[in-house]
Amino acid sequence: MKKTIPMIMIVLLALAIVMPLTAGGSREDASDSKDWLDPDILVFAYSPVEDPAVYEEVFAEFIDYLSQELGRSVRYFGVRSYAAQVEAMRAGRLHISGFASGSVEDAVNTAGFVPQTAMGNKDGMIGYRMAIIARQDGNINTVEDLKGRTIPFVSESSGSGYFAPRALLYEEFGMLPNTDYDVLFSGSHDNSIMGVFYGDYEAAPVADVVIGRMHAGERIDNPADWMKTVYESPLFPSTAYGVSNKLHPDLQEAIKQAFLEFDWTGTELTKQWEQEDRFVEIDYEQDWEVQRVIRRGSQSVAEILGE
Repeated sequence: MKKTIPMIMIVLLALAIVMPLTAGGSREDASDSKDWLDPDILVFAYSPVEDPAVYEEVFAEFIDYLSQELGRSVRYFGVRSYAAQVEAMRAGRLHISGFASGSVEDAVNTAGFVPQTAMGNKDGMIGYRMAIIARQDGNINTVEDLKGRTIPFVSESSGSGYFAPRALLYEEFGMLPNTDYDVLFSGSHDNSIMGVFYGDYEAAPVADVVIGRMHAGERIDNPADWMKTVYESPLFPSTAYGVSNKLHPDLQEAIKQAFLEFDWTGTELTKQWEQEDRFVEIDYEQDWEVQRVIRRGSQSVAEILGE
């Protein structure tokens, strides 16, 4: 699997900016048809990456398909920063885009982004979960057992290894760092998992997908033989694909259907994303609730600790 945890998610969680919940949809203020955008040329962008040209090639077949399905030209726009991506959509210059998971809420609330689909398979959207793991032969059986113990977070810049567990431990269990538990940093998800495997750590919060990769790489024994999951978060959603709410509603719907009907067989998308084979419909309010809980918890913990 070639995807990694998006850095933008980490930055946004660190800021802990709480935005009001607004479901994506058509423009509420467009009372006259002349207010809608129905451009002859549509602009598509993937989330910011180090080398946008690489993903322009990956999406080339899909861009051609969109052009044919929508009966108009679709052009790829390589964005290099989250700020540029949001501003382009807010200004009406970006019409279709994939926003990294952690940036979706801000894109909805500040740029008029309408989340429609995500990459997935027959079982739905593919994401990952934050799991707090412990040894089967240890004394940690519930989250409450972590009180008074030391929790090895990954690093202060890790989303699933720091911001998410710190926020969820407070939101769901009322537990604060350096009050209810001590904190240290392992440096990586691999180190946290290895630490639990070898008994150096009693428990650790990690991204669950890393556990499978380490077992596949024969770096740890079969987790079923030694590991137990003390806590598992809701699914963290992946990149959301959608449109500007400035587009005509008929065009918004046509774009959504084009995504859902695209055949991935033999395309570059299947090479870049090995576990996914289609776009699937998403529910923004439901699927991104865990991100809102983490933001809320992050802000609360930061305020209590005076950070």
